[in-house]
Amino acid sequence: MIVVVISLGLLYVSMSIDAGGAPRVVGTPSYHGHPMTIVPSSQLKAAEATTGPLGCPLPTDQCYFSYNWAGYAVLGAPGSVTQVTGSWVVPTVVGSHGQYCPDGQRTWDSTAVWIGIDGATDPTVEQTGTSSDCFYGQVDYYPWFEYYPAEAEEPIPTADFILPGDHMTASVDFEGLNATGIPTFQTTLTDLTQKWTFSSPVTAVVGALQESAEWIEESPYYMGFLGLTDVSLVTFFDATATVGGTTGSFASFGPNVIWILSVDYQFPYATPPTLYYAKALPLRPEWGGSAFSLEWLSSGP
Repeated sequence: MIVVVISLGLLYVSMSIDAGGAPRVVGTPSYHGHPMTIVPSSQLKAAEATTGPLGCPLPTDQCYFSYNWAGYAVLGAPGSVTQVTGSWVVPTVVGSHGQYCPDGQRTWDSTAVWIGIDGATDPTVEQTGTSSDCFYGQVDYYPWFEYYPAEAEEPIPTADFILPGDHMTASVDFEGLNATGIPTFQTTLTDLTQKWTFSSPVTAVVGALQESAEWIEESPYYMGFLGLTDVSLVTFFDATATVGGTTGSFASFGPNVIWILSVDYQFPYATPPTLYYAKALPLRPEWGGSAFSLEWLSSGP
C-alpha cells in the first residue's frame, strides 16, 4: 500500500538566534514540525517515480511526495522507534544575489533541517534542528527544538548561536513512559564548530506513537507553507536509528525506508510527473547508507 503524505541576502545580518527582526512572529512560533499529509493524485505518480524523471532510488511503494518534507524516513511498528541521530552542516542562504534575501515581494522563506521521531504516520513530531531563513530581506540562522503539538517550536537559548557552515550533530531519544504511561523524549543538539551542546527538558508527548524516524529538509508552515529558502546543498551523515531494538544506518532498514520528494501545489496536475514542480530532491544514500544529500530545486509553494 502506498501512503503518500505532506506535513505541518545582504551578507547574513543576524547570526544570533535572537536577532532583531528575525522571524519571531508570535513570540514562540509553532510553524515547525507539522506531520505529513496526503498529496492529491500522488499514488498515480508514484507508479512512475522509479522509471520516470523523479529519481526515486527505492521500489515504487517506498516513494513518497510531500508539500513540505524532503528526505528519508524509516517506518516501524508502534512503540518501536527509540532513537534517531544525525549530523549536517548548516546550509548557507544562496538566493539569486549571493548571500542576499531580495525583499521586493516582502516574503518570508525558511529551510528547516532537522531529525526527529514521529510525524510520518501520526500527528506528533519530536524534533531538533536548524533553520536558514530569508525574513523580509534579512538572513537569519537559528537552532531550535520542538515537541509538536505538546509545545511550540522553542528557539535554543540566545547564548547558543549558529553560523552557516557550522557542523551540527543531534539526537532524539525516547526516555521511557512517565507515571501516567505517556511517552517521554529528550532532544540534544551540538554545534561542534561553536562548541556548545543543548539538551531539551525531558518532555511527555501525548499521542506519540514512535512509528517513524526522519532526516528532513522542510519548508515550514505558517498561515500556509512558507517558501523553501534557496540554500547550499544539505547533506545528512551519521544518520542512524534504533528501531525494534536494532540500531543501524537509515538505509539498513530496507523495505521500511521511504524516500520523500518535496513538491509544490502544481505537482499533482503535471503529466508526466516532473521535477519542474519539485522543491527539494533527496539523492541516493551514500557511505554505506548512513548519508545522503538534498538538492534545492525551487522555493515553491
